[in-house]
Amino acid sequence: HMSGTLEPLEEYRDSMGLPSHTTLTAFPSPFPKENRKLLYVPDVTTKYSELMKDDTIQKRMWEHISKICNKFPQNTIVFFPSYNTLSLFQRNHDFSDINKSVLLEEQQMSQTALMDLVSDFKSQANNIGIGATLFSVIGGRISEGMDFPANQLEIVIIVGIPYPKPTARQRGLQRYYETKFRKGWEYTVQAPTARKLLQAIGRLIRDKTDKGVAIILDRRAPRFKQYLRELEKSTDVMKDIESIL
Repeated sequence: HMSGTLEPLEEYRDSMGLPSHTTLTAFPSPFPKENRKLLYVPDVTTKYSELMKDDTIQKRMWEHISKICNKFPQNTIVFFPSYNTLSLFQRNHDFSDINKSVLLEEQQMSQTALMDLVSDFKSQANNIGIGATLFSVIGGRISEGMDFPANQLEIVIIVGIPYPKPTARQRGLQRYYETKFRKGWEYTVQAPTARKLLQAIGRLIRDKTDKGVAIILDRRAPRFKQYLRELEKSTDVMKDIESIL
């Protein structure tokens, strides 16, 4: 079994039913470390209880998104944790604040329509000084199945932490893994969330000459430092993005 996003390896081994003596090996990325920057912004979060109590959090988050998209002409994807969160921002904010082409992934979009959307987004990378912004959802077809080499994608913004929904199935699964491995939370919440983050960030660098920056808009990002080893706190996100692009 081999992939760029199997970590945490112990959880993958146990979930797949592989023997406990299975060899687990991680290899460093062959791409230059200086070509990618991973940042998180500490003044926002998508934690539901905080969003509902403090209406300034969503406003600050939108300010981060719009400022980044407007200042940098590079192609940018904004990943939301769910279609519900994406819809929340659509209702409360004006996407026309973004001063370049805005493309939007829709929940019921057919595969043909989605591929047309992605093709349109990629093609705008060639419009020097313009670029496009694509609003999408993490854990979906774009964040896990699309390649964006070279300048087709240079900035990824991840809105919040994509924790799984606390459904009855999710709670049952957590109890099962807690009973079997004593790692219910780690295997059913932390591990899939880490993989979603790794998959989305992985869209950036597809070649040794690619450059890119990923920004997580959530103060809880350091919880995944063991998987996002290059993660840095940003107190001046615009300056930090400029330093690599």
